[in-house]
Amino acid sequence: MRVKRHKNHRRILRFFRLTFGIQEPYHVLVDGTFLTHALQQRVHVKEQLPKMLEGRTTPMTTGCILAELRSLGDRALGAVVVSKGYYRVKCGHDENPVGASQCIREQIGKTNARRFFVATQDPDLRLQLRSVPGVPLIRLNGPVPQLEEPSESTRRLAKEGEERKRGPSDWEKPKLPELKAKEVLKEALAAKPKAKRKKKGPAVSPNPKP
Repeated sequence: MRVKRHKNHRRILRFFRLTFGIQEPYHVLVDGTFLTHALQQRVHVKEQLPKMLEGRTTPMTTGCILAELRSLGDRALGAVVVSKGYYRVKCGHDENPVGASQCIREQIGKTNARRFFVATQDPDLRLQLRSVPGVPLIRLNGPVPQLEEPSESTRRLAKEGEERKRGPSDWEKPKLPELKAKEVLKEALAAKPKAKRKKKGPAVSPNPKP
C-alpha cells in the first residue's frame, strides 16, 4: 500500500511540475486544522512533508493563521508553538487579521502564481481551492499525509495547454490558407489518373521484299 501511495505522489508531483512549473523547494501553506490534526496523530509535519514530497520542503504560515490559532486558547497552544517555527508569509493583514481560510485564498489568488501547496483538513477550503487551477492540496488521512489528485479545473487547464501546443503558432496562422491550398492541389494531382501509354507493335519495314 505504501509503495502504491508513493508512486501516486510521484505521478501527481510530476504532473504539477511539468504543467505548472512547481519545483523544489516546495512551499507548503499549513493551516491550523492541519496542524491540530497532526498533533493529535503525533505527526511531525516538518519531517513528514519532505518524505511525502521526496524533496526540500518549507512549511509556511501567515499572521492570520497564527491569530486564529491564538483565538482558540489553550486547546490550540501546541499548534501555535509549532506554527511559530514555520516561515511566515507576509500576507498584508498585520493591522487587520482575517480568517485563516480567507487569508490562504488571497495568497493563492486566481492562478497560484507563487506556486504554493496547501495543507488543510478544512473541507470547505479544499473545495474552494479546487476551483483554482494549479493548487496541490495535502491532507492527513489519520496519521498519513496524502497529496490529492489534481482537481477538474486543474486538469482542464492542462488539457487546454496541450491543445494550444498542438495547434498552429501565431506566425503560422496567416499562412494557413496558402498552406491549405497547396495541400489540396497536391492531393488533387495525386488522385488524377495517369494516361496509359500505347504499346508499340513490331517494327514494319517500309519496303518489304517480294
